Amino acid sequence: MNLEKEVADHGNRLTTVERDIAEVKNDLNDGLARVDQSNEYLREQNRDILKEVIKRNSSADRRDFELAKLTKTNQFKMFGMIFGASGLAFGLIELLLKIIK
Repeated sequence: MNLEKEVADHGNRLTTVERDIAEVKNDLNDGLARVDQSNEYLREQNRDILKEVIKRNSSADRRDFELAKLTKTNQFKMFGMIFGASGLAFGLIELLLKIIK
């Protein structure tokens, strides 16, 4: 009779362990589903951030090009004014020297 009681008790414990294992399995599946949803959300966020970074880099490259072009244009204008002003000064000095002679 003691053996029958131990077998019955063992059967009850096995049933309890199997139920606990099933609960743990369900909890793990639920947790993995939440992790998958979170990962998908993060991938979408990263994709949007990457698009914005690429767009800003592209516009920054365009701005850098425009600034470089503007710098070169201003340098040419400056040299033109310097040479023009020096030519004008030379012409005035030459005219004054002709008038003085």
